Amino acid sequence: MRSFLVALFGAILTCLSLHAKVEKRPNIVVVLCDDLGYGDLACYGHPKIKTPYLDQMAKEGIRFTDFYSTAPVCSPSRVGLLTGRSPNRAGVYDWIPGGRSVHMRVTEVTIPQLLKKAGYATCMSGKWHCNGKFNSPQQPQPDAAGFDHWFATQNNASPSHENPRNFVRNGKAVGPMKGFSCQLVMDEALNWLKGQQAKDADQPFFMYVAFHEPHEPVASPKKM
Repeated sequence: MRSFLVALFGAILTCLSLHAKVEKRPNIVVVLCDDLGYGDLACYGHPKIKTPYLDQMAKEGIRFTDFYSTAPVCSPSRVGLLTGRSPNRAGVYDWIPGGRSVHMRVTEVTIPQLLKKAGYATCMSGKWHCNGKFNSPQQPQPDAAGFDHWFATQNNASPSHENPRNFVRNGKAVGPMKGFSCQLVMDEALNWLKGQQAKDADQPFFMYVAFHEPHEPVASPKKM
């Protein structure tokens, strides 16, 4: 089975390479919100909550209406999203507390790894939660999963989603930051994209933006 999968992935990459010669490859942005229910958006039918900007994104992008999550809790669902496979195969069975000897196995093939081989630039910004020993040489970090650039926390932004102190950028602790985690995560992604476009505007990109919100603890500007 493994040899078949390797051959299949090789064929996919070959097709992408050949296809790229005649048609520009699409840029891919995956946005993940933490603890946001399927029916919590107006574009998915909520009768009271108004989400005009997200509705516009749904209109211009792809809206999934028939799907399954690989798990009902945080860590394994993220592993399933990145690999497209059951998180049990990857060694992640439940929510991962910080410091635990649990992580996504390095033998798993991820979407950013495949896209990177196909010539994509890759970026991850936000909540990682695919390992317990975050930013430690004892476990694989986001770069091992195929991300050229990453700006992340192990789990929640701490000590609050306002002015967090636990973000790490490409293996280096950032320290205290001013602002709300959702804004910081988005700003990082946009800044990376601007730099990437300036460096090579023709290179396709894959960007994984994993917000901490609307998961508790809730923090937001007073005007909201």
